[in-house]
Amino acid sequence: MRNHAGTPLQKKSNYDVERQLSGSGDYAVDMAAMDDDASGGVRSARYSWYTSKDKSIDWSGYNIMPKQCIMHKGEYKIAYELFKHNNNGCKKHSKGLFLSEIGAFAEAYALQNQYDSLYTYGENQYGNPDSLDYTSCTAFEEANDDGSFTYVKLGCSDAGGLKLHTYSDSSCTVEITNNLGVYNDMKMTFGSCVSCTSNPAFDDDVSIAAMTDAGYTDDYANYDAKLCATVHSNKEMSQSCGWGCKRQVKKGQASSYDKSSGWNALEKFFLFFWSFAGIGLVWVVLKQRRMMSREDAIVEEAAMNGVGIKKRHVFPIALAIVFLTLLAMFMVWKKMTWLLLIGANVGLFAQFVFLRRKAKKANAGGDGYVKDAGLQIS
Repeated sequence: MRNHAGTPLQKKSNYDVERQLSGSGDYAVDMAAMDDDASGGVRSARYSWYTSKDKSIDWSGYNIMPKQCIMHKGEYKIAYELFKHNNNGCKKHSKGLFLSEIGAFAEAYALQNQYDSLYTYGENQYGNPDSLDYTSCTAFEEANDDGSFTYVKLGCSDAGGLKLHTYSDSSCTVEITNNLGVYNDMKMTFGSCVSCTSNPAFDDDVSIAAMTDAGYTDDYANYDAKLCATVHSNKEMSQSCGWGCKRQVKKGQASSYDKSSGWNALEKFFLFFWSFAGIGLVWVVLKQRRMMSREDAIVEEAAMNGVGIKKRHVFPIALAIVFLTLLAMFMVWKKMTWLLLIGANVGLFAQFVFLRRKAKKANAGGDGYVKDAGLQIS
């Protein structure tokens, strides 16, 4: 078994039943041979996987999560996170963040999903992605008008997904824009927790008996981890994601989520709700401040001076908050938007309640009021 670049894999890698990692055309997996006796075919494939009897890693209970496709040190990589036993659906017990060469990861990911489909349904419902024909730099099948060829290779999209890139050279170093009509059809769900091992949903006692006589045991299922074993057991394919890499992945995920998702209908409703609520609260607070006693206004001004804020600063500060809120809305910075919008409403409401209580106490005591005393800004 060799990877997309022709390098032999170092771990248990006898994929005789697949012929090669799953792709289209000459590299497609022939599932038809397994359809008549699906369970036996599954067990045969699993037994083929363990021809070397290499049990160096027990993958039972492990999970893997593809995080994002990124450009790292001039090469496209898949960032993934590996989780140990009892990880509660990739929520804890992480072994860390790692990087894998994009072609090797895509091939192993497709193979894992094809066999998961075979184990569950008895047939390959995942399909044979054409994109896997371009895991290495490959000339497009049709020549250009001048006789030259355009080269295609699987890489990353701006949003952190997968994309087929076109190049003018056979090393795929000079990227060009050329509409060849080829698009990525590789289905990879980023952020999804995937089990490293899987089991058939059905069994054939006769086939299992034959496999047992041949040396197969159910323990092999714990080592049948086509994705995890391929990308993580081979140091040539996997490397740790350092501090800078982790920062890049985290930043890319936040950017991709915020910019691609935008504001949905429910979020837009609450944007309008909190915006109009804020306008209403500004009006009632200003109205209440017009009824402040001069004594309260002096006390308030003294308190503000104590923290270095003068009344003439209030209006510019309010304008700055409004500007930042509108900017965050426009840029779809969701956390910042909700913080500013809801925070402003809470602050205005607290100010209104405070002023209202002071007014009631003053009315009960018969204190005098000076109209607009609380609105003086100088």
